[in-house]
Amino acid sequence: MSHDNNRSKNLLNTINSGTGYSSDKTLAEYFGTSRSTIWLWSKTGHLPKPIKLSEGCTRWCNKAIKQFEKEAAS
Repeated sequence: MSHDNNRSKNLLNTINSGTGYSSDKTLAEYFGTSRSTIWLWSKTGHLPKPIKLSEGCTRWCNKAIKQFEKEAAS
């Protein structure tokens, strides 16, 4: 397995474990959609709001993503 595949797998595992933070790119891969769709879902309440960590660095809390998925499934 290539380095990129391992990195991608590790990032997706952090979402599943509910630890850390994820970028729009990582969430797009996780949900099988585009980055623009992640932003749209967040804006329309289909995902939690992201956290702006610094200028040019916005992330979603993986714990909030997992909780949101859990609530949406029930």
